[in-house]
Amino acid sequence: MPIQISGDTLALDQAIRRQIEAEAQKLAERFPDERIDAKARINEEFDPLHGHRVRCELRADLGRGRQLIVRDARKDPAEAIREVFTTARRNVRRLRR
Repeated sequence: MPIQISGDTLALDQAIRRQIEAEAQKLAERFPDERIDAKARINEEFDPLHGHRVRCELRADLGRGRQLIVRDARKDPAEAIREVFTTARRNVRRLRR
């Protein structure tokens, strides 16, 4: 499953790109009969309450008019990415019912 990655300078980091691509591949393997067209966006942000965090957003078109949007923000980019894709897998499973 090809995934489009965008965002600020974090999107240029090769380790982050590899993690997003690996998570997208796991998502595609989990649902082989679904055609998933995904876009990931990763940005740094400053929240006055929580300080500097990394926001990860996943938008996925699942076909037949279904769309999934998942967002999360954490201090660690790897943790934010992992949480977004875990939630996406759970939500795709719910949408299939």
